[in-house]
Amino acid sequence: MALKTIKPLLRLAFCMFAAFTATSCGDSESFTVEGTIEGNPTLNLRYIYYSNNALQQGITAARDGKFTFKGSSQTPAIIEITDNDYRLIGRIYVANGDRIECRLDRNNPNNIAAEGNDVGERWSRFLRDNAETLSGPAANAAIEKYIADSPDDIVSTLLLVTSYNSAGNASRVDSLLETIATEARPSTLTDGYNYLLQRLVAAEATSEVRPIVYFNAVDSLETYNPSRSKYSLIAVRTSRFKASDTITPQLKKLASKYKPRRLKIVDFSTETDTTVWKNEVRSDSASWSRGILIASVATPGIDRLGIPALPYFIVVDSTGAQHYRGQSVKTAIDNIERLLGK
Repeated sequence: MALKTIKPLLRLAFCMFAAFTATSCGDSESFTVEGTIEGNPTLNLRYIYYSNNALQQGITAARDGKFTFKGSSQTPAIIEITDNDYRLIGRIYVANGDRIECRLDRNNPNNIAAEGNDVGERWSRFLRDNAETLSGPAANAAIEKYIADSPDDIVSTLLLVTSYNSAGNASRVDSLLETIATEARPSTLTDGYNYLLQRLVAAEATSEVRPIVYFNAVDSLETYNPSRSKYSLIAVRTSRFKASDTITPQLKKLASKYKPRRLKIVDFSTETDTTVWKNEVRSDSASWSRGILIASVATPGIDRLGIPALPYFIVVDSTGAQHYRGQSVKTAIDNIERLLGK
């Protein structure tokens, strides 16, 4: 995908709080989405949105690039459309009474066109017109300019909570959110987003790491305790078992260099399909500890670490003190080798 990193903090905020407080369109009890995908592929699609006080999701098929599905949301919501492996293809804005027509690009979620309501059309137009910029390092600057120019536009909120890279910028995001007019940042979205932001800026996120209880591949509870090893590497990441996975080989090499009493590696996955994850971890040759986070970075124990993006790595000593926090596995390993010796 041209959009190199989907911001998991923003995705989590979307999944939990993507229903907006606004008047629904018409008296219809449902909406319809019809779309095409560039290149006319045939594949399964997943769609997910939060509405009616619950997470709504479904699967549909795109045949020769064409797909359709229906849903219900009494208040406007963001629908996230992914492929069967949860890779983002596009996002649309919809509410009951809408009939949305959209065009998506598997190679760039920002290269999207949507018709059916004014907000969604303006949002997709900005994404499409700035697709290249939003896929690169200038994305945040482009979004900040839009917010500064249009603080009373709900599109400013949509851009901030879906496309802004919050990694290392939690305080800045908090400030940007405050500049958006109250009526353009509905509370059912921003309350959850604010909660996540406050977790990131809280002192607890960088304070000492405490024991974490988690489920392993055989549905047993395990406890990670930093005091049991001289140093630890905590890895939190999305689906790992892909041909493009470059992290696992580096963890394997690292695990072979140090005994567990010197270095404990705990590898947490946010994979949503627990069956797929269990089958994969049972069949591989990894020697380190692995767990699954059912509620992603909001899973109790992990939530207090304030994970801002995925993948994410934390180097911890036996007292629980954090020596590195960041998205680079190479930098994490460099820190470990500096602390333990090569």
